[in-house]
Amino acid sequence: MTRGNKKRFIERIKSLLIVLLSCTAILLVARTQAVIVSDGERPAASLSGTDRLESAEGSGIAARPLRMAASIPRGSEVLRYGVQYDQEGCDALFQQSYSLLVEALSSASQPQAVEEADWQRALSAAPGLYFDWQGSVPLTVLAGWLSVDNPALTGTVRRMVLTAEEGQVRLYYWDELAGAAYVCTADVISASRLEEAVSSLQENGARFAFETEEYPELASYTMVLPQPPVPVVYTGSNPIAGENARQELQEQLGFPENSVFYNAAGEQVIRSRNDTLHIAEDGRVTYEAAAEGSDRYYLSGTGLYDAVEGCRQLVQQTLGQSCGVARLYLIAAEETGEGGWQVEFGYSLNGVQVRLGETGWAARFTVEQGQITGFQLCFRSYTDSGTTSVVLPERQAMAAMEAMGHGGEELLLIYPDSGSEELVSAAWAAAGELETGR
Repeated sequence: MTRGNKKRFIERIKSLLIVLLSCTAILLVARTQAVIVSDGERPAASLSGTDRLESAEGSGIAARPLRMAASIPRGSEVLRYGVQYDQEGCDALFQQSYSLLVEALSSASQPQAVEEADWQRALSAAPGLYFDWQGSVPLTVLAGWLSVDNPALTGTVRRMVLTAEEGQVRLYYWDELAGAAYVCTADVISASRLEEAVSSLQENGARFAFETEEYPELASYTMVLPQPPVPVVYTGSNPIAGENARQELQEQLGFPENSVFYNAAGEQVIRSRNDTLHIAEDGRVTYEAAAEGSDRYYLSGTGLYDAVEGCRQLVQQTLGQSCGVARLYLIAAEETGEGGWQVEFGYSLNGVQVRLGETGWAARFTVEQGQITGFQLCFRSYTDSGTTSVVLPERQAMAAMEAMGHGGEELLLIYPDSGSEELVSAAWAAAGELETGR
């Protein structure tokens, strides 16, 4: 076989693999099923019929990052297009690069640890696509949301970059829990396809802090754009304040009308088969399973993906239906013991994290042995007030952060929300402040 024929043969094999991967993804989506089951007579917060299709689509939405960037080759130069605090722009870039990410994850080899210098080179190389989910997302969960079946993917990811090196496409990711970077090869994707995906984008001056001397007191992977953001001011309200809304929520959560209920200090307490639901006047809802065990909120399995996806579906059917223009994103899924998980979700507004109260999260679930045994939900509805606010340029915000003893940390735009304020405005915060808040 001549060299030319051999090359054409390899390209045909690659094309066939791409088709097979696409078909596999479609089949996996089609097989997505309801995961939450309540009592035997009537499922609580379960999915059926049309809702199942919506769940499959919803899992794809859950995989969307809050921040993205593209490294664009222009001759010997590397240009950068970045988008943050702009959910529509981020969604558009993700839609453009979605298939590449799916194929890369589907064909990724066993991850290998690399030095941080290798990770930084990958971030600055072109062509490249950068993804930032803001939370700590287990790779098995991200793969499940994207209908990818690849047991080689392990660990957690917040940041990921798909780049080409010496003509080969590689997938790098940073595992914040391990404090280390990893790389996988993705042979199914050609470097030319990756370059084509970013070639139409226009540079907007986005840079990571480590790439410039202008931001020495920021964490290396803080992304900075030339112009400060102009965040919208939102109005916040409690969407379950009325009696009708509370009754509808009770039904959504599978507590029948004949449940025992009584009013306590600032809340309504509902009991059904010794399971307890607390609905507070401020929009906070707490569920406690009976001490002797409950048959409510079973999941489809006992694995990590089953736990996170089951919680996602329940939070989407409750908070997600009444949060207005906000979007829910996964903050973390932490193991608490054998078969036990703590899963947290947060609100985001136009790609900006909402930090609710002292904890920051909008929902927290306790999962044990394939069953949700407890949760706390913070109901908030957000609407655009029609006004914007002014925030400091990043350099000035960096100086203020350093003066407060948070030098070297990531600078983030957030929406602090006490849960009772009518107007919710954005502000800069250091990552360390947010961790303390949690």
